[in-house]
Amino acid sequence: MLKLDIGSGPFPIPGFTGVDRYIASDGIVNANMWELPYADDSVDEIYSSHALEHVEKRMIIPTLKEWRRVLKPGATATLFVPDLEWCCRQWLERQTNDWYLDIIFGNQTHPGEFHKTGFTTNLMLGYLGNAGFTEARHGAIEDHEQNTLFFVVSK
Repeated sequence: MLKLDIGSGPFPIPGFTGVDRYIASDGIVNANMWELPYADDSVDEIYSSHALEHVEKRMIIPTLKEWRRVLKPGATATLFVPDLEWCCRQWLERQTNDWYLDIIFGNQTHPGEFHKTGFTTNLMLGYLGNAGFTEARHGAIEDHEQNTLFFVVSK
């Protein structure tokens, strides 16, 4: 059974294979999330938490299409992304250059830590639809000390 934790950093969730462009270590597949080294219909599950915002806006749909390509029919992908509206409200209330700015733009400590786009529920549902996912269960949770949107889609 092949389960991918895309954008895993050095510590993929147990039972999943980590995929991270910026991590070169044992057990982590060093690849772009829009160029996965897997055959069509070969992946049983995808999990991605706070990674998709590190992809250029123009690459969101191609990245989601790539995830759909490798998923087996009926397999699911679970995505977590920062809630851009919440992040902006937090910064506007404080207008500081600390964590409240980082939640919008990333902490920028290395090339993989820049946020290149943002998401609202409607934006993400549009991206998922354009990538060929027809139904999405979605909502919001508190994660990474911030409001986080989640989406569960099936191929």
